[in-house]
Amino acid sequence: MALHNKIGRLGENIAVQYLIKNNFKIIERNYKNKFGEIDIIALENNIIRFIEVKTRSSHYNSSLEEVLHYKQIKRLKNSALYFISNYQYDQSFSFDLILIKINIENKKITYFKHLKDIIYEEMI
Repeated sequence: MALHNKIGRLGENIAVQYLIKNNFKIIERNYKNKFGEIDIIALENNIIRFIEVKTRSSHYNSSLEEVLHYKQIKRLKNSALYFISNYQYDQSFSFDLILIKINIENKKITYFKHLKDIIYEEMI
């Protein structure tokens, strides 16, 4: 497995631990459909949260807040709508972004941020 894939997997595991610790119920991990993939689907206070996790090594110098691009947002939204239509959820849903930087040498988290409601949709 390539290093960037290992870093990504480690970041997703850290994100899941954080979410569980903060009373989120994990519904699905690495959900794939014809539109794309959603890293984590979780339930918090009757809101379905579609969560994208972006993990970089501590050597990454750009701002992590800028890592989610328009095409990724579009794929994430389409994947989420597909998920909701197939499982017939009627809760509100939201899109979150978890940003993580990890020092590869000692596997320590150097940055962690959970941005909630980066895109918000409500089912009627």
